[in-house]
Amino acid sequence: MKVNTDRIVSLSAMVVGVGSLIIILYQTQLMREAQHASALPYLAIAVSSNEEGAYVTLRNVGVGPALIDDVRIRYQGRELAGDPYDFYTGLKRTGSSDDVSVDKIMPGRLIPAGEGIRMLGVGGPGRGPMLAELLRLFDIAEVPEAWYAGVGTTRSAAGKAVIEITFSSIYGDRWRISSDAIVPEEL
Repeated sequence: MKVNTDRIVSLSAMVVGVGSLIIILYQTQLMREAQHASALPYLAIAVSSNEEGAYVTLRNVGVGPALIDDVRIRYQGRELAGDPYDFYTGLKRTGSSDDVSVDKIMPGRLIPAGEGIRMLGVGGPGRGPMLAELLRLFDIAEVPEAWYAGVGTTRSAAGKAVIEITFSSIYGDRWRISSDAIVPEEL
């Protein structure tokens, strides 16, 4: 049997070429996944109380910016569009809303990685009563049970408001964080 060396060399070159193409496609996919992971936002809703004041905060603890898509409040079986400040002032809570601090959360707002926003709260001497009011009004998973017990309520008491924020990465991946959950759900 006669072996044609030209044919063997050309078939070998084709096999090497196809193998190289497969490796390049696989590496490209890995690079895309790494690029998406390097821009992953991760929002968390919490309550902070210190000498500066008492606030409901939104923090981006991820490695990429978060683009706010939607903000809603679930309260007593209804779903209301708007941020915590609008919800709070709409309830006509006792006390003056003039003292309440706000940093609006609305669709289109970008929250950089490592940044936090005080969505609603009070600074200075009004922080004690405001903390109690925030804990009675909102169901917030990241608050220690002892804080709720200190104001005479529980985390999951009936009738509490839940803040829901839908957000996306710069690549369009979407999540929703609820104040009654610690981990965002992927949409």
